[in-house]
Amino acid sequence: MLNHCFSFLFSTIKNKRNFYFCSMILLISIIIGVFAVGAFTFLLIENRKRAKQAQKTNDYEEIQAPALDCCGAHEVCEYDEIKMDESRIEYYDDEELDQYRNIDSTDYNDQQIDQFREVLYTLKTDEIRYWLLSIERRKINLPSVLQDEARMLIAEG
Repeated sequence: MLNHCFSFLFSTIKNKRNFYFCSMILLISIIIGVFAVGAFTFLLIENRKRAKQAQKTNDYEEIQAPALDCCGAHEVCEYDEIKMDESRIEYYDDEELDQYRNIDSTDYNDQQIDQFREVLYTLKTDEIRYWLLSIERRKINLPSVLQDEARMLIAEG
């Protein structure tokens, strides 16, 4: 039908009604084409903006220089620094373990041990040392069953 309209526009005008109909179809086609090109251009520009923004946030992570008295083993220095500050206690989404304060490591039942195990296995390997220090400062004893597991996880990391 569109071919008919184009050929009709360039041939002699026989019917005024056909001319207006074909002119309208041509005009609507042009408008839809302009909107499609505009929408495509807009989406392309937005996609590039997001990609640049994501690249900027990933490329420029802040790098801190080690302290002048640092020995080069940053994890050891950081751990020793935290260990020296007795008032510093970090929680690892384990506030529910505070109810086990001052309980001996051999007095836990299976359900309580599973609560400790759940927290232990959700931690990253580099966080386990700090978590053990945290529960020690909170006067919470790690169940004796989990002490070997925690050491093994630290050694694997």
